[in-house]
Amino acid sequence: MPWRHCGSSYKSLRYGGLPGSGPHAILRRMDLRRTSWKTLAMLLLSASGTVLAQPSTDSPTLQYDRYNTAQLEAVCEATPPNAYASGMTDGAWFSFPGAGRTYYYRSACYMELVRRTGRADLCPKVIERRSLWGDGSSHSPQRCQDVAKAYQARQKQDALDLASYAQSVAGAFKITGFKVTPLPNHNWRLEVRTEGTRAGNYVLEVKQIRDNKVLHRDTRALSQPQTWAWELERASVLGTTPLPNIFPMAVSMTFQVPANGSRPAGEHITVIQNFTLSAE
Repeated sequence: MPWRHCGSSYKSLRYGGLPGSGPHAILRRMDLRRTSWKTLAMLLLSASGTVLAQPSTDSPTLQYDRYNTAQLEAVCEATPPNAYASGMTDGAWFSFPGAGRTYYYRSACYMELVRRTGRADLCPKVIERRSLWGDGSSHSPQRCQDVAKAYQARQKQDALDLASYAQSVAGAFKITGFKVTPLPNHNWRLEVRTEGTRAGNYVLEVKQIRDNKVLHRDTRALSQPQTWAWELERASVLGTTPLPNIFPMAVSMTFQVPANGSRPAGEHITVIQNFTLSAE
């Protein structure tokens, strides 16, 4: 057998002895593998559709505070149902691949409306978007129901707190009579008549409105109607103001509400009465 034939057989055996298994074929397969990965990456990015075509920052769906509740519902209805944010553009996707949020903008709009109103009847309009590129569970019918229940629970608790507070200040003392008398020394005598049934500590305060200056403050424990009287000095009212002048004034009474359970102590203004002092 000629040597050239053996060389040919050796060459064929070295590269597998199969058609298309020579050095050039191997290089071609390597090129195809690289090309396949590039193609796959492009297909995945293309499959995301409008991932890179996000609404601009002036989109109505991204500026909910511009609309009242009635207007926002109309905005939600007008939002295209297929527009969405992907996990590649919303959330820390580059730090945690696949951890970003994905959702339809229309669903996000309805979620905001439910946060404002607690309307669980809107939850069927919240559609969860499912994608390999992000988590859509934050905008789902179940999440919407949770938001609605939380809102309703807050409303119920607020109503209970309001009723409890109203009960805690019921019968608080108020100013029912007020009298100002000019004195010979050019000062003023102030008399305040109080009435009520809620025993506790009360603060009576006289303020010059123009300068927002407190001229008199008195704290007393009341359990029955009383008359408070004191002298208001002329110099404290006039200050450096040139005469003649008229000074708007106010007298107020505040009930110091004690703490009750989880509610901390607070203050409740029972009445504010305005009057004027004239200096000549």
